[in-house]
Formats: sequence, structure tokens, C-alpha cells
Amino acid sequence: MQKLSKDTLASFRLDIASILSHRRLQSYQDDIECYYKNRILAFRAGHKVAEIEIYLRNMLDFCLSKLIGEQWIKSERSLALIKPKTHAPLLDLSPHQILSSLMLGEIVGLIGEYEIRHYMFDLQKMDFRKYHWRNRNFCYINGKKHHLSNVAKVNIALNLLRNIRNRAFHWENLLKTREIDNIPYPRITHKENGSSIGIMPEMILTFLDDLIDNINNKVMKRYRDIKIEGF
Repeated sequence: MQKLSKDTLASFRLDIASILSHRRLQSYQDDIECYYKNRILAFRAGHKVAEIEIYLRNMLDFCLSKLIGEQWIKSERSLALIKPKTHAPLLDLSPHQILSSLMLGEIVGLIGEYEIRHYMFDLQKMDFRKYHWRNRNFCYINGKKHHLSNVAKVNIALNLLRNIRNRAFHWENLLKTREIDNIPYPRITHKENGSSIGIMPEMILTFLDDLIDNINNKVMKRYRDIKIEGF
């Protein structure tokens, strides 16, 4: 196999575009500063998402332990929605071990399966128009206009949270929008009964803060922000 010279290796290390990859930078119009702004946004959003995810995991367990019993997570109904993370069968693990292994998508799935969305948040007063002016707080069912219920709003919020989490944790471009007739629209969206709800990039942190505020825990509020020098 051919050997690479120190100069060849050094040339790669000195070129930030090579390190980050030219293809990835294309989605930022080759703007390095924009790329790092997105990284910082993903970092800040990721911290808030982690707080909310931990809350949801343990609130799920709290509710179902009270409603069903402490072994709820080892039931056939629950295990059908959980993927094994190791070679060990799920039934050989303790409830705590299974719970701690849950991904956000699995947590959201279990919350929906057991129909306990209304225990997670009270979002009756959440106005989705805050996050983009074309959002609406109603939908049409069989041609009739219905205001979004708390359960519907929680379902929307959980799916938007999962969307943000996946993009942030995979370092995808959170700053991207889509344009229709030169009007910017969100790329982070969820459709509920025909109503599309989206979060604009500049409103991502606000949306996550609103969920943390809704939990209404003083410690979570105190530590919800991470200060990063220069940004």
C-alpha cells in the first residue's frame, strides 16, 4: 500500500473544508461561520432536548408504575415497542435497565400506546403561531373546524421534539428552511389531521424553553441554558 507523506497529511489538517467535508459545507453555501452557528445551535438545543427527554422517560415510568404496576415495561405490550440494545434478551434485564435504554422515539411511542399524552404536558395555552405565522391551532375533521385538544398539541410537540432531537444529535443543518413563493417556511414540521405545524430555526430554542417552562421545575429552568463564549 502506498504511504502518505507528512506534507500530504498536514495539507488535509490545515484545510477546514476537507475536515468538515466539502459536501456537508454545500448545505451551508460554503459558509464556515454559518456551519459553526448551526453546531452551536445544535449543542444548545441538544442540552434542552436531553432535559426534556429525561423528564419524559421518568414521567412515563412514574405514570405507568402507578396505573399498571412497576413491571409495566416488561409486558408484551411494552416490549413490542422496544428494540434490544444489547445481545441480552429484554426479559433478562431489570425494568430500570430497559427504561434507561429507551430512545426518545420509543418513549414517544410508549406514551402514545398507553394514551397518557395528557399527563406529560398541559399545552392548552400553547400558541403554535408563535413559532411560525402560518401555523394554526385548529384542524379540520370531516370538514368541520376543531380547535386542537391538549392531547393533539402534546402529540404535535412530542413529534417536533423528536424531529429536533434527530437533527441536532446527528449534526444536521437546523438553520435550513424551505421557500414557497419567496416566503420561508420551516423544515422541522409535523402534520396533525391535515394541519402542518412547524418550527422556524430562530424559534427552536424558544419552543424547547416553552416545554421546559411547562414542566415548571425550578431546577430545570435554572440549568436550561448553556453559555458558550463568543456565541
